[in-house]
Amino acid sequence: MIGEPVEEGVGRIAGFVNAYVFEDAKGTYLIDTTMSRKAKPVRKAFERAGASFSKISSILLTHQHVDHISGAAAVQEESHAIVACHSADAPFVDGHQTPRIPAILRLFVHPRVVPVARVLENGDTVGPFQVVHVPGHTLGEVAFYHPERKILFSGDSVVERRGALTLGAPGFAADISKAVDSLQVLRKLDVELLLPGHGVPVRKDIAGQLDRLIARAPKDFLKR
Repeated sequence: MIGEPVEEGVGRIAGFVNAYVFEDAKGTYLIDTTMSRKAKPVRKAFERAGASFSKISSILLTHQHVDHISGAAAVQEESHAIVACHSADAPFVDGHQTPRIPAILRLFVHPRVVPVARVLENGDTVGPFQVVHVPGHTLGEVAFYHPERKILFSGDSVVERRGALTLGAPGFAADISKAVDSLQVLRKLDVELLLPGHGVPVRKDIAGQLDRLIARAPKDFLKR
């Protein structure tokens, strides 16, 4: 198992931002690549498992924020894996547009661009996953949903904090209203394991937690 075991074929590379490794008979998928430009947490997880980056078939990016994609270039160069992300975020990942990076992050993060081999749209299938477009945190935010195993890699569309689900860093959202609306999209999915970009894996009462978040989100996150 690469990373901290979550369940069969699923490993978590934990930190300020989580990366995940999903393995099945068809390939090895890396979901997000952490804030480290050299992908150090990802590299250490692979080394501990006795695996190399060449094992990776696809690098799936939930969105273009630097804390999630800074390691993508380093991993792609060694693995030659395809990089996939949503069409709205692809120009920021491959360098055709300059991302807006918060001033505090500019002190620590200097991301490299990486070619996007596959541009994703809502409803696409990539490996075993359905692409679920949940704009708001960024306009190209996606979640990766495994319908057979009912696993959702949610990125920052919804994260875990202090034992509950909440929106990812509302202050950094491209459109907080869209982020609130996207919660309804997530609620329609049948999810038994939610793997967020920040926080710990969630198994209990996912539907109930989303219902409560949906109910309070307009008051908590939308300006009046």
